[in-house]
Amino acid sequence: NTGFGSLVLKDWSQRHQSAQQIAAGLNRQLGGITSARVLASVRGPFQRGGSGSGSNVDFIAEGNDYPQIAAWIGPILTAAQNNPGLVRPRLDYEPTSPRLYVDIDRDKAAALGVSVSAIGDTLQTMFGSTQNTTYVKNGQEYDVVLQTDLDQRRTIDDLNNLYVRGSSGALIPLANVTTTSLHGDTPSRNRTDRQRSITLTAELAPGYTVAKAVQFYRDQAAAHPSNGVGYDWGGQARDYLQASGGVGLAFGLSLLLVFLVLAAQFESWINPAIIMLTVPVAVFGGLFGLLMAGSSINTYSEIGLIILVGIAAKNGILIVEFANQLRDEGKSVSDAVKEAAELRLRPIIMTSIAAACGSLPLVFASGAGAGSRQTIGVVIVFGAVFATTLTLFALPVLYNLVARFTKSPHATADKIKSLEEAEGHATPAE
Repeated sequence: NTGFGSLVLKDWSQRHQSAQQIAAGLNRQLGGITSARVLASVRGPFQRGGSGSGSNVDFIAEGNDYPQIAAWIGPILTAAQNNPGLVRPRLDYEPTSPRLYVDIDRDKAAALGVSVSAIGDTLQTMFGSTQNTTYVKNGQEYDVVLQTDLDQRRTIDDLNNLYVRGSSGALIPLANVTTTSLHGDTPSRNRTDRQRSITLTAELAPGYTVAKAVQFYRDQAAAHPSNGVGYDWGGQARDYLQASGGVGLAFGLSLLLVFLVLAAQFESWINPAIIMLTVPVAVFGGLFGLLMAGSSINTYSEIGLIILVGIAAKNGILIVEFANQLRDEGKSVSDAVKEAAELRLRPIIMTSIAAACGSLPLVFASGAGAGSRQTIGVVIVFGAVFATTLTLFALPVLYNLVARFTKSPHATADKIKSLEEAEGHATPAE
């Protein structure tokens, strides 16, 4: 049989271990139990229905036949057991569980006037339960459920002591019309997306990420011919893959949106392109921060990278906008960008320090959910520092190389104005 329970931990102020550390300590003690498989795990961060949302990494094999699926996933289970990053891998398919089969001798049952439905109803009532009727007491309706006492439905002998009623009304021993046999079989036949499935479940060791586990299972699946067996994901793996695809799309849309807004404001395609080239610098800084903090690329770090798009673009806007104004005054591209970088140094550093300091509470967060907040804070702080430091050097170089192929924003207006003034001066002379 199976069972589970939930432990509610004390407040963070009353303990010095995280939930993951407590679960790891429990598993070290529970590993010595040989009569049962006991596992302590931390509830997943996303709680919703479906096959995701768990704290496990589930690799689900799907096919048309359970033995075929079990034969394919067996080597993958062995590889998972040898992987130190996966803790206690196990399958939900156990074909050796004892199961009692009751076979009906239909010829003998027909000769004695015993119907198959009568045998089924007897087994259901005596070993399961049957709601027979209801009764009303004090205005409340209650169900009447028939069921044998627990002590009288434990063994095969209890089954052989049952009687069924024949068509003549006589009671006939159930053992006269049935034979029993004990076989090994699976206690449950699970399905995923209406297909037969076997799930390989494992916990993650400290420092082993969901991305590494997903890649490990993909490599193992590619190394073993499927023979008609497919695979799907559950638990943290399903949440990770769904979130990665959604956040990746959001990151791409954020880049496109910022680019289009800048193009509308600058009335140019080149100036926004120069500004957006500084975004990879900020992303590199955020990834370096994750490396220094010992974190990984996950949903929270990807959210931080999206925030960096706006922070990195802000520095470029300050320099490019002021350089364009200086070009309108007649200065060359080189002189304009040099003066812009020099004069905009202070506001760029001030705004970047403000953004980084505003994220420090996230970096030093503690308590429940601190890990997710720390990841976002580290990405923003390191990304802002890197973007500020390198933008001051990289963006002027890019502007000097590319902007020389463009005109100043007011070049056309100035030319029209000069032509109008020249025409105005030429008319009186005539």
